Amino acid sequence: MLVSLRARSESLDPRIYPRLILGLLIPGLVLTAALLALFGYAAWNIVSRRYLDRVSFRLLAYTLVVHLIFGVSLAMAFLGGYSDWKCSLLSFIANSSIMFSSCIFFCMALNVPLVVVYKISGQAMEKYYVAGTALICLICNVPPYASGNLGHALIPTKTCWYSTADPEARFRWLVGTQTSWTIVMVVGEVVAFLIIIGYLVTHEFHLLRRSATTEATYSSEGAGSTILKFRNIILRIGLYPLVSCLLNITSSGINLYASRKYKMEAFESKLDNELLLVVMANCAGRPLIYGLLAATDPSFIRALYALRHPDAESETQFCRPSGCLSTIVEIPPHVMSFDDTETLDNDHARPDCMQGRESSITPPRDLEGGKKWLSYFGQGTSEASTSLSVDVVPYHI
Repeated sequence: MLVSLRARSESLDPRIYPRLILGLLIPGLVLTAALLALFGYAAWNIVSRRYLDRVSFRLLAYTLVVHLIFGVSLAMAFLGGYSDWKCSLLSFIANSSIMFSSCIFFCMALNVPLVVVYKISGQAMEKYYVAGTALICLICNVPPYASGNLGHALIPTKTCWYSTADPEARFRWLVGTQTSWTIVMVVGEVVAFLIIIGYLVTHEFHLLRRSATTEATYSSEGAGSTILKFRNIILRIGLYPLVSCLLNITSSGINLYASRKYKMEAFESKLDNELLLVVMANCAGRPLIYGLLAATDPSFIRALYALRHPDAESETQFCRPSGCLSTIVEIPPHVMSFDDTETLDNDHARPDCMQGRESSITPPRDLEGGKKWLSYFGQGTSEASTSLSVDVVPYHI
């Protein structure tokens, strides 16, 4: 994963590299381990279990496990002192972890338009997400490992990465097994995000046409406000593609630049060494950055609130925990459905905050022996606003 090249006369202090790696990895690993422990306890506890029983949350938990493995393998690879086969194995684990993480975040992004726009069950797709991700990781990482192209980089630091001395061959391996796939996943995340934005914009035009063809009053509160009402949801959905673009495209670009330009012996300028430092910080900071995103997940925050206040789950308390980017929005009766019978969730039962609103919410319909529910939001007759929780969409952001 890492471009590890020895600097010449303009090199930075070599002690800065292990300090940087460990300085970012240690808090990231501690945070990731603590989050996994809290996730496990919250999922085990009956009070908070229902808030975490979501497809995207399980995918998020998988990525945290992988980031924990990645952080440990990265630290071991940089500490060095391993035999060839151990170094090759560490490189294989680190590369596979990065690929698994990229694929799972792409699946999380893909899950949103599949459920919201195309009405495909996210729960039914979960096994395909995991199986497809595992298959891609094997396809991309087994060939370089089995062919002996992973191991000690041919430099004095003996960092574990691609051991191929030929820069052209190394470049081909890098493009074919890492960067091209990673960039495809990042582009897919961005496309999925844009599909959701387009869906909301289309919904707004639909409401405008409806108000124009009827004599209904489309108040200034509703006109042009759909995107504003969904701004927190859009922000949460957009955070992961944004982070993926910053981390993956940056590291892929620098790796390709260095792998194509240089043989294994040196970075030739101070700028080159600074780029190397950026790549190292990029890799070492992943567990910390994604751990912080996971820690601010609205579902996780509501689960913690339920654990702290098991007997005080009023509608406003559980639906609107303070201090997080809530995915709960208030939609007035005149800003209702996309087509009056449209499914928002096809995975889970309605949360408590959506119950007791018979005047504006169509009763759920049982699917597959009562295991799945369809929650509808349609044209309401009540003057009170209706709560729409995007947490029933199996993408917990």
